[in-house]
Amino acid sequence: MNRTRPLIKIDNPEWAHRIKHLFDKMDGSYAAAASSSGFTCAGCEDNCCLSLFYHHTLMELFYLKEGLATLPEETLATVTFRAQEAAPLLHQRANGEREEKVPCPLMEEGQCILYEHRPMVCRLHGVAHILERPDGTVIDGPGCARYEQASTQSLPLNRTPLYREMAILEKELREETGFADRLRLTIAEMILL
Repeated sequence: MNRTRPLIKIDNPEWAHRIKHLFDKMDGSYAAAASSSGFTCAGCEDNCCLSLFYHHTLMELFYLKEGLATLPEETLATVTFRAQEAAPLLHQRANGEREEKVPCPLMEEGQCILYEHRPMVCRLHGVAHILERPDGTVIDGPGCARYEQASTQSLPLNRTPLYREMAILEKELREETGFADRLRLTIAEMILL
């Protein structure tokens, strides 16, 4: 991330409520798509918390920071230490210098300790999906390997209305804060900001 100014603290509690409302919609859409296909993550060996994901919105960063603020001091110190270790390893993996997977700093015993505050891709990854671009092109996204093996024929999750709502929220949040920089962050990097 190339920041020209420090990140802004967002004091308006309405933002957390609006973001949670959108994330609840994402969770509901995901659950419906997973259920209709017979897909479940339970018992999966290839934990998504070992995947290299980038997050691009200020709203996701803000909401994750909201969650981090709720952690006990000792837990936050542990998570921060893990993030300091993970960040350079994730950079190496992204550059093809490392093949081994790097666990998300928020993962404990195979589960996210900030599950309610996890970013969008953590909520929607796994099931097959479609995305309708503004030019009318439809992009098909496959599900994860487990989904492809276990799922029955079903309609893919249409991410378009969720992305549109997210874009509106992101635009409004950036206008309110004046934050205009591009973001491309791993969860480890988000924790360390």
